[in-house]
Amino acid sequence: MSRVIAWFSHGAASAVAAKLAIEKYGDAVEVVYCDTSRDEHPDNLRFRAQVEKWLGKHVTVIAGKYASIEDVADKERYMAGSKGAKCTVEMKKVPRFAFQRVDDIHVFGLTHDEPRRIKNFVANNHDLQCDWILADLGWEKKHCFEYLRSEGVELPAMYALGYRNNNCIGCFKASSPGYWNKIRRDFPEVFARRAEQSRALGVKLVESSHHNRIFLDELSPDAKDHYSRVENISCGPECAPPAPGRTP
Repeated sequence: MSRVIAWFSHGAASAVAAKLAIEKYGDAVEVVYCDTSRDEHPDNLRFRAQVEKWLGKHVTVIAGKYASIEDVADKERYMAGSKGAKCTVEMKKVPRFAFQRVDDIHVFGLTHDEPRRIKNFVANNHDLQCDWILADLGWEKKHCFEYLRSEGVELPAMYALGYRNNNCIGCFKASSPGYWNKIRRDFPEVFARRAEQSRALGVKLVESSHHNRIFLDELSPDAKDHYSRVENISCGPECAPPAPGRTP
């Protein structure tokens, strides 16, 4: 039987996808995480350990040549653009390409309420065999949260803080004033580092209310958000340009 790779991201949906994959495929499943933990909330290490016990499987951690998203930005001289972010390529895609085999079945934590993300991934990865186990079963993100709670698995701290995704703190792809002001309040040291690095690289991360881009250090702490909720930032398998040597 082909190897089944459940790609774990410290998110609720990817944890549930791994659980459902194990129930479906059994011992053929390997749960794998591309290491971005240095830039994530430290509670994610607790969450991973609890998920490992829940799944009854060890999570394999793989990494590329960069230690952090700040490291990627410094060395690549790039933070984010219209096609995504280099950090996703270098820290998630490159390690995945090196790890995967041609006959693998891939399980990602994309849900029934994310059809566009799934469509984009399929369009750019014709050679991969994927089992969209959550989407096919009609599972949405809210169902994943409910299921984990019912199983006694405590959700990662970023959700409790009001973030819609459990991404790196201060995600380069974020553009809303509300998100960045929340980062400024919740993680002032991270905000300061992002402001300094983005200024040094000439990257205007924030989209103002007039659709103009501004630097983080130009953002007023009182700026009103044009999003109704904390920005939903995609950082998954379909995001960012293809890795070097890979065509869409």
